[in-house]
Amino acid sequence: MEVLSLLWRHRALVGVLVRRELAARYRASLLGYLWSMLNPLLLLAVYAVVFTTVFQPRMPGAQPYALFLFAGLLPWLFFSGALLDAAVTLVDNGPLLAKVTCPAEIFPAVTVASHLIHHLLALPVLLAALGVGAWLGLHPFPWTVVLIPVALVPWVLTAGGGALAVSALAVHFRDVRDLMGNLLNLLFFASPIIYSLDGIPGRLLHRLLRANPMSFLVEVYRSVAFDGRPAPLWEWGAAFLVGVVTWLVGAWIFGRLRDTLVEAV
Repeated sequence: MEVLSLLWRHRALVGVLVRRELAARYRASLLGYLWSMLNPLLLLAVYAVVFTTVFQPRMPGAQPYALFLFAGLLPWLFFSGALLDAAVTLVDNGPLLAKVTCPAEIFPAVTVASHLIHHLLALPVLLAALGVGAWLGLHPFPWTVVLIPVALVPWVLTAGGGALAVSALAVHFRDVRDLMGNLLNLLFFASPIIYSLDGIPGRLLHRLLRANPMSFLVEVYRSVAFDGRPAPLWEWGAAFLVGVVTWLVGAWIFGRLRDTLVEAV
């Protein structure tokens, strides 16, 4: 709660730094912020072509597969992008970090906020694709998409806690970014993003994949963004529990390392 209170007190500075981050990302770009929509649109187009002409997976409740995959991939891109950028945010902002008036917690928060904005800008692509799918009779439009903001909350908490921990650890151990890339790849395939848990053969493998905490976040988000029916309440509770615990652990790790960050940078 202390970190949240600090970020709220410095919300104006967070807003300024988020705008600076977004402006730097699209500097000298002709299309600017439109790339936040064009990138996922191109990604969806590639998936649609590949998974309708080259490879046609058959999974229960995962058709059309391109939309199924896209609905699970969008929140993952937000989460993984935030953690990878968090690994370098304190090092890149070393001069600002040395200022007493600029708390260190702001920088991982800015990273998460900027990636959240990219995610929100990509949502119209998902909604448009779902609308086209419904118009073509491929998949009924999931009116539960109105619950996407609620399903995003545990993702934001998990990304925020992870960003706090990763950013602080990366200052002392510079190979954390490379390690994060490999860990995120492992976590990606261990989460039900490219497959459905219902289609996993073998009870033991199903239980192992279900035990992955990220599975709850993926299932809850995709249940409202694709399935059209909210996940059971216990899955929502599990997803929020994962988010809260990750936030608390990340804030604790950051707090333990905070006093040594300026010297290490």
